[in-house]
Amino acid sequence: MIKFENVTFSRGGHTVLKEVSFFIGSNETVAVLGSSGEGKTTLLRLILRLLHPDSGRIIIDDLDITDLPEEKLAPVRKKFSIVFQDGALFDSLTVRENVAFYFREFTNYTENEIEKHVRELLGFVGVEEAIDLMPEELSGGMQRRVAIARALATRESKMFLYDEPTSDLDPLSADKICSLIKDLDGRERGFIVVTHAIPDALRLARRFMFLKNGSILFDGTKEQMLNADIPELRLFLSYWREIH
Repeated sequence: MIKFENVTFSRGGHTVLKEVSFFIGSNETVAVLGSSGEGKTTLLRLILRLLHPDSGRIIIDDLDITDLPEEKLAPVRKKFSIVFQDGALFDSLTVRENVAFYFREFTNYTENEIEKHVRELLGFVGVEEAIDLMPEELSGGMQRRVAIARALATRESKMFLYDEPTSDLDPLSADKICSLIKDLDGRERGFIVVTHAIPDALRLARRFMFLKNGSILFDGTKEQMLNADIPELRLFLSYWREIH
């Protein structure tokens, strides 16, 4: 589904990604690991073509989107449901209106049908009681769960993209978010989760990629990662190993 061919991206004279190549199928569960500032979120933004690469090609479902004009990108972006690090809810809309937004904009559902679907989604993520609240009235964990409910509304999407879904959350909220992501695993949609939280990555994904200095230094299974003889990766994993 997603293919990068020698993709390079720079910002402010700094090379964020350097000749990155990979292929990810629509049913795969992939964790992209790396320290802050290593280009993990940039990778997601390139997939959505919110950023334009300096060189290389980005191909989604056999369509080269590298130089696709903005007006032709909407169908490509609809293939993905994304949950941003901060939830990115509309501050001026209630929880109900946030989750209903897609249905109102892109479907012909009646208001009764929209209400039914919104309550189903909020019930699935466990926050139906917050339906009339504003985002500012929610905890960080609840905002992420509402963001997941809103992402689920885009039912024709083929893959979820999670940007640091458990960052800055207390352990209980982080556990609930991981459980939600696991519950969605296997429902004919894979996901890419970018994170520096090693325990969450190990719990969620089956394939692991490690970014360092603009390059993918590792791409493989959990067992291969934990036994890899790559100094940068061993150092990244060392703290997690010390507490386990």
